Amino acid sequence: MRPHEVRPHPPFGAASRQRDPRVQRPPGRRRRQGDIAHPQGNAPVRHEPEPGDACAQLHLLLPTARKAPIRVPGHRPPGDPREAGCRERPAGKAVRGDVTARDRDVREVVRMPVLKPISGHGSCVPVQRYLEKNGRALARDFFNFSETPDADLMREPESGKPFDWATEMDAFRAECGNDDPWNGKRARTFKHFVLSPSPEDEVSLDELRELAHAWALRFFPEHHIAIIYHDDNENRIPHAHIVVNNTNVVTGRRMRTDNPLDLNRALQEMAAERGLRALSNERPEPSTGFQRLAANKGEPRAKARTLQETYRSRAERRAEAAGGYSWVADIRNRVSVAKGLARNEQEFRSILVMMGVGIEDNSPRARRQDWIFSLADAPARRVSGERLGASFGKAALERRLLGARAEHLPDASSREFLRLARKAVELKDLDELDSLSNALEVCGKWRIMSLDAADSAIAAQRGRLRNGVPASQETRIWKEIEALEHARDFLKERKALPLHDVNRRDDRASGKGGWAGEPSGSERSAPQREQPRERREERQR
Repeated sequence: MRPHEVRPHPPFGAASRQRDPRVQRPPGRRRRQGDIAHPQGNAPVRHEPEPGDACAQLHLLLPTARKAPIRVPGHRPPGDPREAGCRERPAGKAVRGDVTARDRDVREVVRMPVLKPISGHGSCVPVQRYLEKNGRALARDFFNFSETPDADLMREPESGKPFDWATEMDAFRAECGNDDPWNGKRARTFKHFVLSPSPEDEVSLDELRELAHAWALRFFPEHHIAIIYHDDNENRIPHAHIVVNNTNVVTGRRMRTDNPLDLNRALQEMAAERGLRALSNERPEPSTGFQRLAANKGEPRAKARTLQETYRSRAERRAEAAGGYSWVADIRNRVSVAKGLARNEQEFRSILVMMGVGIEDNSPRARRQDWIFSLADAPARRVSGERLGASFGKAALERRLLGARAEHLPDASSREFLRLARKAVELKDLDELDSLSNALEVCGKWRIMSLDAADSAIAAQRGRLRNGVPASQETRIWKEIEALEHARDFLKERKALPLHDVNRRDDRASGKGGWAGEPSGSERSAPQREQPRERREERQR
């Protein structure tokens, strides 16, 4: 009997319940996957593939004692009764081994660049060995290394030695102390991203390199970056392995990603800008009650990160105590100047641009909506508003800017403040910028628009102390007096405020309101103040 020949079954009856002795299974063995039901009974027929069959080679690789037929999805061996029509498939019923509609949908969905993140917790040497073994790297690109080789195909430095990028990553990370565990957890020493474009785009190696460069430098501009390109997949589609060290080469601090989902969202946007297939990042607005509940629209509003008007972290306080530079404090001072001078959001944004500070909204999926501030000359140095303090958050700034105060600094004073602030930024005089921002905060809190107003505020606080206050308030009042005096002396020395309030009606009429250093109203030839009509008529009588 040939391997795929089916022997006719005995007539239906008592004899039909007997099993064919040639194909009987050993006692206790259950039906295997390769067994095919007999068209006229229950006796199984073993399928042995022919040498030309698609399964033959795989079948021959197995041990002789375990030569069970191997099933390939979607493949039916010769002589299968389902092919011969002996056993018809019921309408709408799938048979095992068929390619289902779900499989087709999965293949159709992958029409976008895919980003797979992998966290590393040890040395980068095994990763380099894996990515470059057997010379399978198509090309290599490196950024921010001390000795960066050319980005062409496997071209090394002139020294002739292979570029050992993993060793330099490990050495710099250990030097900065970023290999140590943190908070009882192993240190994340590097991130390994696999960037795979859509197979339907047929992206060339040069196009993939441009996309990988733009994406990596957007999120990690100050980190060691090694990009290795492969095409060792089934369809020879080039893809990029991006290895990023966890230590910032400028600050020496560990890598931090505020919202990891933004990495993939940005990749989809960048792919769409280059005409590649990408997934849309826009989500439809929930319409039903259950959708709003799923979107957490019905939950109470998240609490602010801090209730302190100005919040300074432990690292910032240590830097200030050591006399070092804190870029967080630098951003806070610039934002403080902008919010003290602006009367609406448009002015606020314009002043920030002049002060060298970028502003953008945070992720829509964040716990609270906030603004992100960054230095224009160092975009990687970015901090949210509420991390600077409660008064720097988006909600607090919008309330301050929308509820424009009836009393505001005179235009001349605002221009002088802005000139001093821009000069301090250009000269990188952080002490001057800090004093200026503190003076603006004091002016905004006490609504001070002249040096006379500052003296009046100081006198009022001293009067409270003379009248007697509880001991719990005495320390706070002394601090307020000290801040008022420091702001008055600073503004008087810089001639940033007039001597008198130019907005008061009696000062305008009496000719007062000059700037510091100018003659007062009594020393100038000012017009006589008109007396009320009733007083003139009374004198005439």
